[in-house]
Amino acid sequence: MNRTFMLGYFQGVIETAPAALSAAKTTELAVAMTVQHLYHAHTDSVSIHDFLINDAHVDPQTVAKYISLSADELETAQARILAIAQQ
Repeated sequence: MNRTFMLGYFQGVIETAPAALSAAKTTELAVAMTVQHLYHAHTDSVSIHDFLINDAHVDPQTVAKYISLSADELETAQARILAIAQQ
């Protein structure tokens, strides 16, 4: 995993998230999308966890909430977060 690229990806999600989302929900969206992206790239969960905690400086509880979800669950979580912005 290229940490510089992934930090850019993570930051890109934050910068392009709907403005109607709170900072916490924006971070959750970025975490869910990053976890899903890295799973698709066959990155192990320990590396994903370490990246999000150490490099992206995400709260460990937020990381724990999303790190163990399946691809379908991550997509559902992202859809739920984005639905909040539509309200």
